[in-house]
Amino acid sequence: MAKPQRKPEERPSVPPKKRLAKPRLRAAPFDPEVAPPAEWATLLGDLSPGNRDPEWRVHDRTHIELAVDYPAPAEGKEGDEHVWEAYFFVPKSLRLDPQTYPKDEIYRDFQSYVRFAVAQRPFLELTRAGVPKLRAALAMGEQVAVRELRLFASEVRTSLLAARRHLDEIRRADDDETLESASRTLLVRLRELLDAAREALPEAQTPGARIAARWIDEDLSLMTETILSSLSLDLRREGNQELAALIAAGAVHEARYRRSAGLDGVGHAKVSKREVEHLEFRRHVLKRFSGSVLQATREFSEAGRFTLQVLYAVAASLAMTFAVAAAAYHGTQHDVSAFHSPWVWALVVVLAYAGKDRIKATLQNVFTRWVEKRFPDRRWRLRDADHPRSVAATLTERSAFVGRDAVPPEVIATRNSTREHSLEEHARPEEVLWHQKTCRVDGAAVREADPRYAALTEVFRLDLRRWLVHTDDPKQRIVFADPNDAHVYAAIAPRVYNIAIVYRLRRAGEANAPWRRIRLIVSRKGIRRIEQVT
Repeated sequence: MAKPQRKPEERPSVPPKKRLAKPRLRAAPFDPEVAPPAEWATLLGDLSPGNRDPEWRVHDRTHIELAVDYPAPAEGKEGDEHVWEAYFFVPKSLRLDPQTYPKDEIYRDFQSYVRFAVAQRPFLELTRAGVPKLRAALAMGEQVAVRELRLFASEVRTSLLAARRHLDEIRRADDDETLESASRTLLVRLRELLDAAREALPEAQTPGARIAARWIDEDLSLMTETILSSLSLDLRREGNQELAALIAAGAVHEARYRRSAGLDGVGHAKVSKREVEHLEFRRHVLKRFSGSVLQATREFSEAGRFTLQVLYAVAASLAMTFAVAAAAYHGTQHDVSAFHSPWVWALVVVLAYAGKDRIKATLQNVFTRWVEKRFPDRRWRLRDADHPRSVAATLTERSAFVGRDAVPPEVIATRNSTREHSLEEHARPEEVLWHQKTCRVDGAAVREADPRYAALTEVFRLDLRRWLVHTDDPKQRIVFADPNDAHVYAAIAPRVYNIAIVYRLRRAGEANAPWRRIRLIVSRKGIRRIEQVT
């Protein structure tokens, strides 16, 4: 690491024995231990449903995201209700509070994308059942054929993602024999699936379906190449050269296939920056094309809006009743001469009007607080694009700044688990932002959309740009003395802020679900890293 520069006036009379290393800021905004999602995860997307815990990850310099699964209940069961809840402990130095960060801005920064998630199916099942279904769809109309092509690609993507995760679990267990067996099985089953699919794809009947078939063929090949290439590199770093070479051969086969078939997205050893840009663009386009078939349509509404408008009308009516009563009383009992002066009479009228206005405003504030406590801020209705009459799920959402006395004790305990003393609250005061979402999934409506759908997956993304407006300069000059060599030094240190997030996902009625916590490290330049706190 580079050594800190000392000013001439700081140079001691005795030569130093050692110098402290100068802290360096990484060019990338993320630390290596909490890097952005791996290439294979970015390409494939988080489409596989399951009972995994929500996992926060860095999306880009100013966004964090996580995927939350809402499984569809089994046939014959009523809709399940799931509750997502999070408390954001924000340093007060970021100047976020109800006055500076109103709800409309909160919901502009809290963005969600909801899609259906297909059930994970083994490659062998996809070969024996999925490919014949695809073949039958290709013989139908263009709309049916294109939808089935995209859905088939999403199924393969889900199975690839699950297979990669399974291999990662085996690698972490250091079971080389099982890893080799599972990797060889993956290569064989995957080759069987791709060969069967490529025999069926040319059977597309319409021009649009034939174009979609070529795009899906390219997408399947890119998925496979990415999974196998990344796995090969990981194995090589771990010293498993023989297995790494075997996996790499599968990736090379896919690259050669695309080149021979005249498909796009083929790289080479001397690829230029412009070509790399095109490769990423192509991958992104294909992933969007196939994955967007799972996107759920959303309808937003303000849950308590109608009730609030009715209560506002009641407030206006009561205020007007006061004004009319005051006018009627003075109009029937007195005339202007009774006030000895028209100015006195005018003052009474003005005061009556002011009273009416304040009564209306006060009642509106009271009714607003009452509605906010009893109604969610927003309600969503999620539907499949091909079945718009059926509501697959209903979500309600609430957000608010809350006092620490309103935060559950378990959340406070989780937040303070790394604090040494309660006095730290005075040294690092915080505002608490609460966010809650409740999702009720209708299993029958999900199965009506497609029997292969197993869940709804919500990708929640938080934009932190508004949070970082009032951060200090990311580089601060600090001075310090070394007690060992008796010298004074100066260095550039990063100015960072810690945001604690305490969260959980539970089923409605499950009171003992554990709370989890992460520490989000940010600076003016953006997100530096995410730390898991246990």
